[in-house]
Amino acid sequence: MKKILLATAIFSIFNFQFTISHAQTQDFNPVVLEVGGQQITQSEFMHDFRLSSGDKASSTLPQAEKSKALEEYAELYANFRAKLCDAKAMGLDTARNLTRELNKYRADLAAPYLIDSAMLQHILQEAYERNQYALHCSHILVPCSPDASPEDTMEAYNRALEYRKRILNGEDFSAVAIEEALRARPHDPVKPNEGELAYFSSFQMVYPFESAAYALQPGEISMPVRTRFGYHLIKLFDRVKMYGKVTLQHIWFRGNERQKTIGRLYENIVSGLPFENAALQSDDASTANDGGFIRDATLGQLPQEYVKVLSQLQPGEVSHPFYTRYGWHMVKLVKKDTLPPFESMVPYYKQRMVRDQRGDASRKSFAASARVKYGIIDYTVTNPPKASLDEVISIVNDSVFKAEWRFRDTTVIKDRRPLVEVPGRQYNAVDFARYIRKNQQKTRRCDLAYHVRNLYNDFLDSVSVAYADSQLEKEYPDFADLVDEYRRGLMIFDYNEKMIWTAAINDSIGFADFYARESAKKSMSNPDDSIYFWRTRARIVVLTVADSMALEPSKAVKLIRKASDKNLTSSAMQEMLLDKIDRKKTSSVEPVTVSVEQVEKGRQSYLAPDQWRKGVYTTSNGAKGYRVLVVQNIIEPGLKGQLEARGYYLSGWQNEYEQNLCKKLRAKYNVKIHYDALRQIRY
Repeated sequence: MKKILLATAIFSIFNFQFTISHAQTQDFNPVVLEVGGQQITQSEFMHDFRLSSGDKASSTLPQAEKSKALEEYAELYANFRAKLCDAKAMGLDTARNLTRELNKYRADLAAPYLIDSAMLQHILQEAYERNQYALHCSHILVPCSPDASPEDTMEAYNRALEYRKRILNGEDFSAVAIEEALRARPHDPVKPNEGELAYFSSFQMVYPFESAAYALQPGEISMPVRTRFGYHLIKLFDRVKMYGKVTLQHIWFRGNERQKTIGRLYENIVSGLPFENAALQSDDASTANDGGFIRDATLGQLPQEYVKVLSQLQPGEVSHPFYTRYGWHMVKLVKKDTLPPFESMVPYYKQRMVRDQRGDASRKSFAASARVKYGIIDYTVTNPPKASLDEVISIVNDSVFKAEWRFRDTTVIKDRRPLVEVPGRQYNAVDFARYIRKNQQKTRRCDLAYHVRNLYNDFLDSVSVAYADSQLEKEYPDFADLVDEYRRGLMIFDYNEKMIWTAAINDSIGFADFYARESAKKSMSNPDDSIYFWRTRARIVVLTVADSMALEPSKAVKLIRKASDKNLTSSAMQEMLLDKIDRKKTSSVEPVTVSVEQVEKGRQSYLAPDQWRKGVYTTSNGAKGYRVLVVQNIIEPGLKGQLEARGYYLSGWQNEYEQNLCKKLRAKYNVKIHYDALRQIRY
C-alpha cells in the first residue's frame, strides 16, 4: 500500500500538466470547499485533482465530461478532507509508526537532493567507461599509514620516486618490487612475480589506484600514487576490451616439449574434430572429461595470457596454441559477458559506491557547496580561529578504535565556544563529542589527534548536509508536495484501517443486518449472483485403502454397505476395513485412512456424474490403492449462510460502513461544497 502511495505521488507530479482559465488567476481564487473551518480554494483543489484523477484531468476531454469528473471528485475529496480532519483530531498525524515511516520515506526521497549531482553523474559515467576495459598491472607498494608524520610520509614518497627513476633507467620492475617487499616485509615469503596483479576493472581496486592505472598507456609507469596503504608505483602491461565473466573450453599440455602435439591437435580441430573430444587428451584432469569447460570464470580467476587471448576471440572461435610458464594451451571461447547499457548499471554502481572511496566524493562536494550557499561557519578555520578541538582530543582515548568510547560527563568540556554555526543554531564541542560517541566504528589504531580531526570533518559535513536537508521543503515545492502527499496517504490508510475496515469487521450486529438486506436481493437465476449460492452438495465419507492387494475393492464395498445400512460412524467403518486388511501384503504404515467431506457439484474430484445419490462407490487412487466413497446425504442448492458467505459480503459492508461514517463526518466538520465556484473551473 505504501509503495502504491509513493508511486502514485511520483507519477502524478511528473505526468500531469494543468492550466487554469483566466478566471483562476491570483486575483480570483474562490473557495470551492469548506471542511472543519478550513477553506480550500480552486487552486488547491485543482492541485490535488490533477495528482489523483489521471485521465480525467486530461485537457482533451469534452467539457461536459470534465465538469462531471470535477463534481464526482469533489464528493470524494470532501470525504477525504473530512477524514483528514478526524485523523488529526485523533492524533494520527503524530503517531509514532506514521512518523517513523514518513521519516524513512522522506530520507529516501531527499537523498538525490543532497549530493553533487554533476559530480555523481561524472563518477557514474567514468565507472561505466572504465568497466569496458580490464587492466593487467604490476605495482610496488611503499607502505605508509594514513596518519604518518610529515617526515615519514615524505620518506615513503621519496623512496617510491627513487624506485621509479631506477626502473626508468633500465632496472627490472619485478626485481625492484622484490627488493621493496624484502625491505618492508622481511619475514614474509616473496613471489617471483612480486607485485603482479590479475586483470581488474572498475570498483576492484581502491579508487586512487584505479584512477592512476586507467590513466596509463601500456608500458608506462605512474608517478607515486597515495592510497591508505602507502605509495604505489603502477606499471600497466595491457588493456583489453573485456567485461564480467567468461565461459571457455581449454586444453593444456604441461611443459615445453608438447608443442608439436598441440599443433597437430589444433589442425584436427580446425578440420572438424570436436573440441570436447580433443580435450580428453588435456593434462588438466579436472576438466578433461568435461570437454575442457571452465564456466563463468571472472577475469581475475584466469591466467593473464588466457584473458589476452580470449579478448581477441568471438564466441565459437578457437585460438592458436600459445605458451605460458605453465606449458602449452589452446582455448575456445564459448560465451562472454557484454557490458549492459549505462542505465542498467547505475543501480549497481550506486550500491558499490557505498563501500568505495568515490562514494563520499559527491556528498562531500555537496556539503562544501552547502556551507557556501547557506553561510555555514567553521570556527576552527576562521582567521584567526575562534574555536579549538583540543579539549575533545584530550578526552578521547584508544577505546574509540574499538567503538567503545564513552562520553557521559559533559562537564569535562569547559570550552563551549561554537565550533560550527548554521542559520539559527550553533554546535559546540559537546555536540561534537556526542557525534563521536554515536558514530564511532572499529578501525585500525592511529594517532588520536589525526583521528579526531578526521571525525570532525565528517561532523562538519553531517551538520552542513542536515541543514540543507531541513531547507528542502522551502526550496523545492515538488519535494514538499510529495512528502505531504505521502503523509496524508499514511494518515488516511491508518484512519481507514482503524475506523472502517477493522470497525466494520467487529460490528457483528451491523453486518448481520447488512447480510439480511443484501442476501434477500440475490437470485439463483442471475449468473452474477452465483457466488452467493451453493450448488448441489453431498456429504461423503472417504475411505482410502493404500493397497488393493491387501484388501480387494469388492470386499471393501460389501463391508461398507453393511456399515452404512447400520448408520455406523466413519471411524467404525475404518476399523471394519482394518480388521480385514492382510498386513503381509502391504508395507503402508496407514493401510486405511478416513475423512468426512462436504463436496459441491462441479467443484470436486471425488464423485462421478452418476454418483450423486446415496450409496457406496469406489474410485482409483494411484497405481495400487483405491477409495471407497459413502454418499450419506444430498443437499439441494441454496443461499449461503452469513458465515459461509462472509468474505463475499464483507467488502460491500465495509463500503456501506464508510458511507455512513462519511455522512457523520460531513455533519461533524460542517462540510460545504461550493458548486458555483466548482462550475467556473476550466481546464
